[in-house]
Parts: sequence; C-alpha cells; structure tokens
Amino acid sequence: MKNYESVLAFGDSHVAGCELSDKYSLKDYISKRITIEEADAPGKELAFPKIIADTLNIPCYNYAMSGGSNSRSLRLLTRVVQEQPNSLVLFGYTSTDRSEMFYPEDSLGKDADSFLQLGLQWEGVFDNTINDFYIKHLYPYNNLKELMVCVHTICSNFTNRYLHLPLFPETLPNIDNMFTFEGHNNYLTWCQERKFKNLPFYHYGQDAHDALADLILKEI
Repeated sequence: MKNYESVLAFGDSHVAGCELSDKYSLKDYISKRITIEEADAPGKELAFPKIIADTLNIPCYNYAMSGGSNSRSLRLLTRVVQEQPNSLVLFGYTSTDRSEMFYPEDSLGKDADSFLQLGLQWEGVFDNTINDFYIKHLYPYNNLKELMVCVHTICSNFTNRYLHLPLFPETLPNIDNMFTFEGHNNYLTWCQERKFKNLPFYHYGQDAHDALADLILKEI
C-alpha cells in the first residue's frame, strides 16, 4: 500500500453520505436555514471516504455534494489536486444527465462557488425555472469516456493513486483504475444485489459505506 497524504473524494449525495446522519433534513435546506454544504457535513463524517482515511490515519477532504454533477467534480478536481498532491483520489461518477452553470443569483441547487447544479435530481424537490427548462430541453449524452480520460490525465500527474467509482448503471468505457464493485460495475447495482439498507430518499445505509470502505482498502 502506498503512502498517501490525504483522501480526496468527489461525487454526489452517495459519496457525501446523504441520509447517514439525522442531524439535518431536506426541509432544513429547502427552507434556506442552512446551505447544502452544511446539510451534507454530518453525513460526510460517516461516509466511506472518511472511514478509509481514518483507517489510513490521514485527513479526508470530501468535496462531494448532494445533487452535484460530474462537471462540478471535475472542476473541483483540477484545483484540489494541485493544492493537495500525493493523495488517494476517489472520484465518484454520478448520472450523466446532470450538468452545472455559473449562477451568482440566489437559488436552491447552488454550491458554495455559485455554480447551479442542474438535472433530474431536483425534479419534484423544489421549483426552479432554470432547472425546469434544462430538464425540458435535456438531451442526455453519456460522456463518461471523455470525462474519465480527463480524470486519468489530471490524477496521473498529481496524485499517488486514484479510482474511478461509477455510481449509476450506465455504459462504461474500458479504462484503467475502474473500481468494479465485486463485478457489479456500479455502486447502486452492487447495493441492490447486496441488499444493504435502503434509506427513504434512495440512498444506502451505513452498512453499504462500511462494506465499500473495506473493499476499497483491499483494492489499494
């Protein structure tokens, strides 16, 4: 096992540990009492990247966000790996129907950098005319091959090790460092097959995060 200075994690709510903690609810965020980053923070302390980092006795920096897109993860990766090189990168790929746009106006669905996360993940959760327009005119394109090449190129130059973690069941390219989830190809299918606890908003419980942390530790 290589020496890592930290664990860097990217992705959506599954990587952020959404629903693992009961400190905040979705209503707290929708009512704008807290930011989405604040809502995610308690779950990140319980999610698989933190379990891995604690086992390795190194810091964990989890940049995942509930509702986040692959575009957001890639944008953050390009900056973070230069600030925190020699790390273990866990790059979780969410659904390719998501995107983002810079939007400095007040709106739900934004991250702390004022990028509005767009996609079906918000449909029925709260009203947003921009997101409604995006969904109505959405033509999803599976860009995982191009995206994974970008992640590979960036991580190969700055990090000690990285893993591609497909979270959703989509067609995947043949590329190095692809995590296979015990032959199930993606996190959600693996969780379903392993019958981990299914939480109210379609996430999986602490048992899934513990098991995934154990698998990744064996992989690295």
